[in-house]
Amino acid sequence: MNSKITRWVTTAATLAGVAVVAPVVTATPAAAGAYGCAGNQVYTKSVYANRNGYTGKIGTVYSYYDGTYNCSVFVKSAYVGTPTQMNFSIYKENDGTFDDDTGAFSSYAGPVKIKAPGSCVSEMLIMDTPGGTQMFFGQAAPPHNCG
Repeated sequence: MNSKITRWVTTAATLAGVAVVAPVVTATPAAAGAYGCAGNQVYTKSVYANRNGYTGKIGTVYSYYDGTYNCSVFVKSAYVGTPTQMNFSIYKENDGTFDDDTGAFSSYAGPVKIKAPGSCVSEMLIMDTPGGTQMFFGQAAPPHNCG
């Protein structure tokens, strides 16, 4: 098993042990500056639940680029206002370096930033329900902003 997968499996096991209960609420995205990212928005991707029978949109990945750094955030549209365990990462595709943000977040995870001129980036996400059931695990955004 490669180290990227091992790290995700370890994080998933950690997140599975946390439980909180609350209703589903939706939110609207804010400007990049509110999330700590600089540069122009270069990519947006809606993310839909893919685990344990959950369906529907759970949030959106917003990616920005300032000419040197890629910066991304994941803004929740499910369980907004209620802390849910998440791990959100940005990966530099040509060498596997990454930055991640892990914790119980009420509205968004990130920003995550990586110096990546000339390389594609992708984002990975693990997200649980307030009850601790994993509702998303995997690639939240495929390789993008390549160069």
